This record gives sequence, structure tokens and C-alpha cells, in this order.
Amino acid sequence: MMRYDGAPSGWISITLGLILIVIVVFAFYQMNRTLNELKLELANLRNSLEETKRYTEDVKRKLEEV
Repeated sequence: MMRYDGAPSGWISITLGLILIVIVVFAFYQMNRTLNELKLELANLRNSLEETKRYTEDVKRKLEEV
């Protein structure tokens, strides 16, 4: 029969493992959220670039008419 000597090293490693899993899951969640925000910002920048390009083409056409 095993005696409990007051050194619960098994529980400590289980607790540390669970804490590590929580940290890893949280890091992946944050990384995914940041990537989604970057994708949204990239889409906004792309739209702005297209709008600027159209505006520039309009100005160029008007200048050629003059």
C-alpha cells in the first residue's frame, strides 16, 4: 500500500500541464483574432488603393481632354 507523504508531485505536474494548455489555446485564439483583423485591414487598404486608382484614371482622362 502506497503512503501519501505530502508531496503531490503528480498533481503539480497535472496542474502545470493544464495551465500550459490554457496558455497555448489562448495564444492561438489571440493569433487568430489578430490575423483576422489584419485581413480586414488589408481588404480596406486594397479598396482604398482601387478607389485611388480609379480617381487617378479619371483625373488623367480629364487632363487628356484639356
